[in-house]
Amino acid sequence: MNRKSFSSWLLAALLAVVSGASAQQPAAAHRAVLLVTIDGLHPGYVLQADAFGLKIPVLRALVQQGAHASGVTNVNPTVTYPNHTTLLTGVGPEEHGIHTNTVFDPEGTEQEAWNWYGAQIKAPTLWEAAKAAGLTTASVLWPVSVAHPAIDYNVPEFWRTKTPSDRYLVEALSTPRGFLEGVEEHAGGFIAEADEAAMDERITEVAVAMIEQARPELLTVHIVNLDGVQHASGPLPQNPQARQALEDIDAHVGRIIAAERVAHPDATIAIASDHGFLPVEKTLHLNAAFSAAGLIELDQSGKLISWKAYAWNSGGSASVVLKDPSDQATYAQVDQLLTTLSADAGNGIASVLRGKEAIDGGALPQASFLIDCQPGFGTGKALRGEVVRTQNRLTGTHGYFNSHKEMNSSFFVIGPGIQAGKDLGQIDIRRIAPTLAHELNVSLPSATQAPLPLR
Repeated sequence: MNRKSFSSWLLAALLAVVSGASAQQPAAAHRAVLLVTIDGLHPGYVLQADAFGLKIPVLRALVQQGAHASGVTNVNPTVTYPNHTTLLTGVGPEEHGIHTNTVFDPEGTEQEAWNWYGAQIKAPTLWEAAKAAGLTTASVLWPVSVAHPAIDYNVPEFWRTKTPSDRYLVEALSTPRGFLEGVEEHAGGFIAEADEAAMDERITEVAVAMIEQARPELLTVHIVNLDGVQHASGPLPQNPQARQALEDIDAHVGRIIAAERVAHPDATIAIASDHGFLPVEKTLHLNAAFSAAGLIELDQSGKLISWKAYAWNSGGSASVVLKDPSDQATYAQVDQLLTTLSADAGNGIASVLRGKEAIDGGALPQASFLIDCQPGFGTGKALRGEVVRTQNRLTGTHGYFNSHKEMNSSFFVIGPGIQAGKDLGQIDIRRIAPTLAHELNVSLPSATQAPLPLR
């Protein structure tokens, strides 16, 4: 069967199963939930698929047969780890504790570590709520999931070198022992490799195997390649690789849904994302400005020796942390420098937040300032040299304030009784976790907002 025939068959099967399941009452007190995130999926890619020339029959069927948001307002910064954690907790970074993707580490002692570990989440999750109700839980490549005790079947997102040796590390971290090795016998080694298209294929294989072997009532799956190709070459419509990536992902999602429908015909199936994208032509290097002002000291090779102020980047925004938050002289110097830089539109700073306003706006909890970039600008990591640099090619990023509509993420959901074609409008990402808890019929009282009206 060729790809076109398979897509047509899958679409027909999906519509038939959804229509049949919608007419039935759930047979059990708890309804299974499948949550798949497509990293970097802006809702317009699906809701205006024709305008982008996208062939994505599975995702379009979800719009026709279920409810969808016209846009999802994310938490700041609009990056993967904070927003994936909000999807599972229903609260923002100030409550769940995941403020950025990466560990704040100016000296480099953490060797570019990310916030990988489930123990870092401070708020109750859907995994815990499901586990407390006696349900089986599973997860594939979900951010901030390493060694989370409430996940029965877990292949977490984790890497160190992104070389073949990482396979053994991920195998050691996955549960139950032996599960991932069994899937790898026919799917290949599971590592966070540069070829994210191949990674998505392996994610799909693992997810389908989990469904077939464990029949989890809650399965969370994170699909990555759309994010990777947009970082490399910008978002749609400028980037044809993004079009191909999303069409491939549509087929992957279809395989996972088809397996879920066999295991749980009355499951609720949700597709979400964590952020959108903006194209980047120039980069703003705040730490180069801090070095020039004497706030960062470097050796002759350009390696950091000491710092009084340091910008920690999240793509389209950056938190500025003072080594000594009580150092009023340094605060005043940084304040004046940021004021001067932001006064020149050529530096690409859209806004500067200070103090409590910065923390409330999504800065690191120890930060004194938070800056947001203008569209077309992203933050860079250079410690010296030019503060603003023009790139030799278009790239893409996210992490801007959630007030940029391009940062909107997606939410599509189908299941028994969910109103077909229902437009939920613009929603807050914090409403998704309590909505899925309601579908599972489990308790998540720590969520701060009400479930969405799907029926």
